[in-house]
Amino acid sequence: TGAYDFRNDTEVHVLAKGRDEGTGIEYGATIELEADTNRTGNTDETWVFLKGAFGEFRLGDEDGPNDLMKIGAYTIAAGTGGLDGTIIDTPILVDGFDSGDATKIIYFTPTIAGFQLGVSYAPHANGDGDEINVTNDGGVDDVLEGGVAFTGSFGGFDIKASVIGTLGHVNSDILADDEVSKIYGGIATTLFGFKIAGGYGTQEVGGADLDWFNVGAGASFGAANLSVNYGKALDGDVSEPDNLVVSADVGLMPGVQLAVDVSWFDEDRPAGGNDDGILGVVRLGVAF
Repeated sequence: TGAYDFRNDTEVHVLAKGRDEGTGIEYGATIELEADTNRTGNTDETWVFLKGAFGEFRLGDEDGPNDLMKIGAYTIAAGTGGLDGTIIDTPILVDGFDSGDATKIIYFTPTIAGFQLGVSYAPHANGDGDEINVTNDGGVDDVLEGGVAFTGSFGGFDIKASVIGTLGHVNSDILADDEVSKIYGGIATTLFGFKIAGGYGTQEVGGADLDWFNVGAGASFGAANLSVNYGKALDGDVSEPDNLVVSADVGLMPGVQLAVDVSWFDEDRPAGGNDDGILGVVRLGVAF
């Protein structure tokens, strides 16, 4: 097999919104259409929202607070996103288990003194669209996600921090322990012109425990950005991967960016085999 390939990733985002003049409440819907010729699914995320002085509600197929409020090394990553990139993506070293785009209800509070809270509930972590999934299939059910985030400035440097968590249970009669729980915290800041970020998390999914951390640094040089991300899993019952990602990007013209990621990874699977190597991606992105 070849060691290289080409790939398209094309999306069309449709946002429809309005505002009630009497109450000031904003409302609308977001649809992310998948436009690549090989995609069998027609959409990625679809959800409606209500937003006002009370905060914001989102209902539909959308990421929950665990994904939307997470902070770590990837927050300051250049390229396609470091550990949380387009091709080079290591979820186990980013924020661990979450409900993805499963159909859910989400609520975000207004931001007060830099703080914001978010909560969500998904009946089934592997259920989206019009799918109804109530079978005993080993999926994770009754997924509660929550997060608290802070954004502020102190003494000339900016800071972002968050703590996120998940509760749920595995829908299975086989496992002796069906508990799902996770907590993860991260921080990102700018110091003397350099970006520094990291995070640490611990989780249990159906009796399998995992701890992990990620750290990163980055800098900007005019239109170019450079970053280094590193993440490692500790005390994993299934695997203990680690990943080092060097990323760079440069703006070529308005809306056009050239991005590069190079990853040195080791999956460290108990079964062994070909579980380590080097992976690189070059992306020419156009957004308008």
